[in-house]
Amino acid sequence: MPSVTIGIAASVLLAAASLPAASPHRRVAASVPLPAGPPQIRAGSLTLSRCPTVTAYCGSITQPLDPAGQVPGTIQIAFEFYPHLNSSQPAAGTIVAVEGGPGYPSTGSRVSYIDLFYPLLDTHDLLLVDNRGTGKSQALDCQPLQTGGNGTLHDIALCGASLSPAADLYGSGIAADDLAAVLAALAIPQIDLYGDSYGSYFSQAFAGRHGNLLRALILDSTWPVVGESPWYPEASPAMQNAFNVTCQQNVDCRNLPGTSIGRITTLLDALYAHPFAGSAPDGNGNYITVHADGESLAYEAYSNSSDSVVYRELDPAARAYLDQGDSAPLLRLIAENGRASLSNCIGGAPSCYSAALFVAVSCSDYPQIYDMTAPPSLRPAEDIASIQQEQLTDPGVYAPFTIADYRLMPLPSSVLDMCLPWPVPSPAHPPGQPVPPGTVFPSVPVLVLSGELDSLTPAQQGAEAAALFPNATQILVANSFHVTAEGDQDDCASAIAVHFFRDLTPGDTSCASQIAEVRMLPRFARTMSALDPATPGPGNQGTTADLQAAAAAALTAGDAIARWWVNTSGSGVGLRGGQFQYTGTGNITNFTLDSSQWVENLAVSGSIVWQYVTPGAVVAQLTFNTAAGPGALRITWDDRQPQAQATIQGAIGGRTIVATMQAP
Repeated sequence: MPSVTIGIAASVLLAAASLPAASPHRRVAASVPLPAGPPQIRAGSLTLSRCPTVTAYCGSITQPLDPAGQVPGTIQIAFEFYPHLNSSQPAAGTIVAVEGGPGYPSTGSRVSYIDLFYPLLDTHDLLLVDNRGTGKSQALDCQPLQTGGNGTLHDIALCGASLSPAADLYGSGIAADDLAAVLAALAIPQIDLYGDSYGSYFSQAFAGRHGNLLRALILDSTWPVVGESPWYPEASPAMQNAFNVTCQQNVDCRNLPGTSIGRITTLLDALYAHPFAGSAPDGNGNYITVHADGESLAYEAYSNSSDSVVYRELDPAARAYLDQGDSAPLLRLIAENGRASLSNCIGGAPSCYSAALFVAVSCSDYPQIYDMTAPPSLRPAEDIASIQQEQLTDPGVYAPFTIADYRLMPLPSSVLDMCLPWPVPSPAHPPGQPVPPGTVFPSVPVLVLSGELDSLTPAQQGAEAAALFPNATQILVANSFHVTAEGDQDDCASAIAVHFFRDLTPGDTSCASQIAEVRMLPRFARTMSALDPATPGPGNQGTTADLQAAAAAALTAGDAIARWWVNTSGSGVGLRGGQFQYTGTGNITNFTLDSSQWVENLAVSGSIVWQYVTPGAVVAQLTFNTAAGPGALRITWDDRQPQAQATIQGAIGGRTIVATMQAP
């Protein structure tokens, strides 16, 4: 993964930390370091020793590799245990947090989990268990699948063959039983369980198999562990809604004829007719050749790799290409999305992320459009037949994209064909059954958190998961994406989660409807003269051209900040040229612009200080030259404020500039 901006508490633990691929950066609020403790402690039947690199106690238990006994061998299930800070009192409970993927270890996200639950750690223990095949629990390593990026069916076939006959021994059900065994060894009678992304799917499996061990359950960005269609039909409506919602919350877009998804559909039709290739920066300043076609546009819309950047820029990029023939914004989005979909873990050490585990769990647990109990040689025919039937009955399941577009997306965004070559599972481990048929889920308090703009695990899927539990509450977090509480930049879903584990109710959830909108660009432009001028204020002496230059300078600053979400190196390039760099400490990110060009005829230099989490202040000090003379502007806005306005002050060509505009 890219570099992570962390606070003091997290810095103690950073040495072995890694984060899931859903977001390139996770902001972690500042708190205090966790204290040291004795070299060993006794917990249940286990003696735990201080971990070598983090402020916790490390341990493991030995589990049968195959609970059914058909495959010999054992596997070590490793964990980190963080005792509650107030040692003068017994623990009020134990929180267990489970990471997603599947393939990421829970201990790899210790930084985010400690920050999320720090308000409770005075009285609650925290337990992080790496699921079998991840992290320190004998992470699976299949080559070349592990180093091959998104992988191929050939790589998957080789991986399955190398794991067989144990290929079906890494599903969520068996992993849930491992967690129950860890709890028994530690003598922990009940837990508060938090799962994000795939971790929420795992957590449902645990609830269905070991409900008596649960006190409360939080499912953050989830989908149902039973009853889901292998076509995931909720994704398309969620994706279309996300673009349209973003548009409606931005006045320039709202006033356009038609809808945002309608314009993207027009772009798609144009790319069907005339696909093209071009060179574009990938977010890290590397120019690569990318293809603009139906497949790449589907990947842009569905992958969730670059989240807010896509919703901020795809609609105006479509307009730029369709109306002005300007392909630069579109090509850059495609290049950035491809890079952002590959975390530093993917292609790296399997202990950071195991590609083999991702496939093993997916093929063991998820519904498929072909029969996993059939030999791999027979599945392609079933696959084709299922696709043909879907094209007859619901050809718009991935609208506006075709089933072919969706199917051709890189793994793991498209999983339709992924398990075609995977080994046939043993009857002892039937596929698609992480919980036994007819499972009755417990009536413990359950909180489901869903991001309004999340098309990876849409809110409708969250509602379907909530319906499995008799005592579940779903909270829709407005203008939010995949995973809402872990790494929360808005201090909202995280506060709701803490309140829920403390009091078994969500408490005041009004903040969930008050998250700032994604600020969609009003338009892309090649030159300043194509932009709306900033709105003059009292005392302004600037001309219309000056105010267009001021707007261009502000948009150049906003463009650099937006790149932070897809940049992993600390340096990048402007859309039309020039450079930027950034460094981060805690909640502050400092940008330096060096002749950065968002439009062709304005090169902007200067500095930006961005305080992301509340209050969200941005202060940009920018200089540039125009035909009318040099400019020096101070531009400020509140990045967390809904419908934020930017204030512009300074001078261009000796004329005083006082103006406002929509925050860039």
